[in-house]
Amino acid sequence: IAEVNVPAQGSRRAAYLKCTTRSADDWPALGVAVVLESDGILVRDARVVISAATDVPTRLTAAEKVLTGARVNDKTAREAGDAAASTAEVMGDEHGSAAYKRELVRTYVARAIRAALQEP
Repeated sequence: IAEVNVPAQGSRRAAYLKCTTRSADDWPALGVAVVLESDGILVRDARVVISAATDVPTRLTAAEKVLTGARVNDKTAREAGDAAASTAEVMGDEHGSAAYKRELVRTYVARAIRAALQEP
């Protein structure tokens, strides 16, 4: 491979966070990906996906609905985290109980939204 071209994302901002309960190279207890497309003020489109706490990567449409059309700030990020936690069908395993992972979803979705909004 001599070259790889990655197109600019334009008005899209994204972040991925993972939470591991043992070491950084351990299988995650939770992975969260967030993509926000905005007009500079309001979010036009949002995608929120979790993995590791569910059997397959899962979109959290309740969190996406909170974000779409909104001006994203700490309050909106927390509301999206709450919506994600209340609707995500997480499963417990050796990395934590379902209740623990639900709280991880709440916290990490809000953190990923804030991270996506940070300047590169």
